[in-house]
Amino acid sequence: MSGRVIFVEGIPGAGKTSTVQKISHFLKGKGIPVKEVVEGNLEQPADYERAAFLTEDQLKSIEEEYGIDAGSVSSYCEILEHGMLVHYERMSESEAFSESFIKELEQFDIYNTDPDTYILVIKHKWRLFKELLAGTDDVYVLDCSLLQNPLTFLIAKNDMPAEFIKTFVIDLLMLVKEYRPLVVYLEPKEIKKALEHVMAERSEQWFTFVRDYYTKQKYGINHNLTNDLDGIMNFLEERVTVEKSILKDSGVDWLHIERDQASWRDVITKIEDELNLRFVKG
Repeated sequence: MSGRVIFVEGIPGAGKTSTVQKISHFLKGKGIPVKEVVEGNLEQPADYERAAFLTEDQLKSIEEEYGIDAGSVSSYCEILEHGMLVHYERMSESEAFSESFIKELEQFDIYNTDPDTYILVIKHKWRLFKELLAGTDDVYVLDCSLLQNPLTFLIAKNDMPAEFIKTFVIDLLMLVKEYRPLVVYLEPKEIKKALEHVMAERSEQWFTFVRDYYTKQKYGINHNLTNDLDGIMNFLEERVTVEKSILKDSGVDWLHIERDQASWRDVITKIEDELNLRFVKG
């Protein structure tokens, strides 16, 4: 028994979610068991979605402040060596926890922590993912968890050096290398057109959040990015450069697809040919 994993990566507007769905549909059509997990899914096996990291004392203090019984929280927790993970989004489905209590936990989201804590938590998650792959025959098809989420956090929020980030991501890949990962990397030929395409599909609130996240934190400040579409493009150009450098040096298989907004059928054909070679005939 041995699972496989396909990571789908690229900037916003590159077509990641659609590609995950197309890959899943194709493999299922060949009788291959697939687990499809897109951005925002709380069951993401290689990342944490809306989970907080706190010390035991911090969690106890918040529980006491809001009059919450520790036993009611424990089922939403994972105990790590240096603290506790609390899956606060899952708690929001229960009437036992107030919105203000969950908001308090949200401040400790792992994507609000420091880089060292983040790396500790994500490596823990990937060790669990390795165990998961060892006990299944499923092919996991994931987006954002290998490159987009870590690099956006480590570059935009923290302006960490490219070599530091490269080492971290390659360390993650080495944990699952025996399960023959494939990275499908979608690179729009024109970043601006890809952004304009996704902006037309999403809300103004989404654009404002992305713009400010990319341009008003450490990387944006240190590199004098403008708080507009040009600033977003400057950040994404840097991200793409670092991502391709990681993949080139990773030693894992990756399919690099340069595409424009009109070439979707060609993209899918190229991906299906690769899947036939690696997952069907192989």
